[in-house]
Amino acid sequence: MNDRLKQRVLQAAEEALSRQQYVSPIDIFIGMHLLQPVHVEDWRKGKVPYLEQVIQGNLNKITFSMKCFHAWTKEKGLKPSPTVYLARTSGPKRELRFSKSGDLKIEQFYRTHFISSTLSEIKQKKLQEKLDKPLELVVFRTIQNSQCSQCKKELHKGSFLFMEAGQPLCLCCANLNDLEYLPRGNAQLTRLAKKESSKSIVVVEFSRSCKRYERQGILVEKEALKKAELEISELD
Repeated sequence: MNDRLKQRVLQAAEEALSRQQYVSPIDIFIGMHLLQPVHVEDWRKGKVPYLEQVIQGNLNKITFSMKCFHAWTKEKGLKPSPTVYLARTSGPKRELRFSKSGDLKIEQFYRTHFISSTLSEIKQKKLQEKLDKPLELVVFRTIQNSQCSQCKKELHKGSFLFMEAGQPLCLCCANLNDLEYLPRGNAQLTRLAKKESSKSIVVVEFSRSCKRYERQGILVEKEALKKAELEISELD
């Protein structure tokens, strides 16, 4: 049993490393089909208290898999790159939890990406910066009437809503009502406003014709938008 499990771990590790030049514990469990991407997304959104809860298999199986993976990273001479995993929620920044125990050493290993040593230092640095970049929060512009699950406010077509733990929230209940909407179309203004704002959120809307969500603009702090507009006017 352990030999077969080890083989599955190594196969998942090799495939992930070959595909993306780095590998993480999450990649291993997804590659072994013990973890579904949809469950990872739920965990990132704060719907799941800790990642191990949605990994198929008992604690002994998970622990053995991670020991095999750890030994493999050392044999390969991969470079460890600790990464911060933040919950995709509208409240204060909160680090996600991986293990049932919450042990600091286990948590640290789970959040570490292992980068290929064959990459140049420049490419390693760029990859590390990419991994360290937090996932963007997303607000949806509705294409039909909806309702805030908390205050019960009617959200008419074209309103903004934020999904929290699977429930739609108006911007007020999501503590995002202090932000200003900046439609797409002015790349310079968008870049400057995002740079000035300590918080920025992507706004998307579902396109029925294309059958996908498309970016419509961003939400930024009002003062940041004013500063960006002033900076552009001074340049003109």
